[in-house]
Amino acid sequence: MDNEKESGQQKIIAYLDRIEELEDGSATAVFLVEDEDDFRQFILPADFLPEDADEGEYLTLTISRDTAKTQSALDEARDLLHNLEE
Repeated sequence: MDNEKESGQQKIIAYLDRIEELEDGSATAVFLVEDEDDFRQFILPADFLPEDADEGEYLTLTISRDTAKTQSALDEARDLLHNLEE
């Protein structure tokens, strides 16, 4: 797999295979990621793409944890549960 992990981030290099228009007028971006001797496919809404991205290009996607947002969501859930118990 042509990906790398560094400082808590996962960088994925993906091939933008095609952009498909859907019946409702939206579009999806179909990516291929090389995985050993095979390819994995995944789909994202096309509006997530950079404006100048086009089919046939390789794009780098970065995935990282947002610990502050996670903690905020946990705190909010705890507060809601606490308020229900009162």
